[in-house]
Amino acid sequence: MAKSTNTYELAYECCDTVFFEDGRFPTIDSIRERIHVNSPAIIKRAMNDWTLHFAERHREKLQNPNMPSLLIDASESIWKLALTEANQAFSERSRELDLREAEWKSEIATIQQLLKESEANWNTEKLRLDTELKSQSALLTETMDKLGQKSASLDEAESTLSETKQALSRVDGALTEARLAHESQAKEWAAKFDQDHDWHLKRIEEEKEALRAQHAKTIADQSRSLEMARMDQDSLRARLTQIMNQVGDSLERQSKLEVEMEQLKESIIGKDKTLQVAHEKFEKLKALVKRQRRPTEQKTVTVEVASR
Repeated sequence: MAKSTNTYELAYECCDTVFFEDGRFPTIDSIRERIHVNSPAIIKRAMNDWTLHFAERHREKLQNPNMPSLLIDASESIWKLALTEANQAFSERSRELDLREAEWKSEIATIQQLLKESEANWNTEKLRLDTELKSQSALLTETMDKLGQKSASLDEAESTLSETKQALSRVDGALTEARLAHESQAKEWAAKFDQDHDWHLKRIEEEKEALRAQHAKTIADQSRSLEMARMDQDSLRARLTQIMNQVGDSLERQSKLEVEMEQLKESIIGKDKTLQVAHEKFEKLKALVKRQRRPTEQKTVTVEVASR
């Protein structure tokens, strides 16, 4: 407040200086150049008060009937010049405010257009992300189903392998029992059936080797199937991890777009508030000028009546 009061006093005193040095009524620019303070509103208020005081002094002189008519004409011309200067200053300020308002409106329109484009881009990106998310979810569901099927196949293979081992164990037991039986029979028939006994032993060995080879092949096939199932499971798990990473990236991009939209909305709100404040200042200045013009017109009529 102290700074505003000092500026007002400097501007008011400078009005007399400008009037005596330049021979014309002061303007905002002429006062601002002398006091080196850029406060158009305070300078304008000081100029208006000085003009009213100036007019009041000359009105008192004009009420004196003994005052020469030449002085009355000079005062009237000075008063008209003051009104002209005031109207010119008001017009300049009004044009400046209109220009600023047009610039702000243009900037707000540009920001709104940018916001609309951003919203359209965000909606397009959101639609694409939703579509991609649905696709990835369907793929994830399908992958989980395949993983479940592979797990079931792996369990089934392990069960089959266990059954095969049990069957092999039973066959080995049966072969052992058969061998023992044949050996017992061979001992009983050693004297009489040596040749048949040798043939039976050889046949048993061949059958035993054939069964072992068959079971070994079965075990190898089951082991390969089990290894392939494990490889498929690892591949599906890697694919699942990749899909989850892509979903995380999509969500992060969506969050960034939402933050940018919020920033644009805050910028528009700030511009609207600035424009509203400037508009209110303009309306107040306009009302002040109207209030100042009314007393001026009344004083002019009084001067004309007195001169007649």
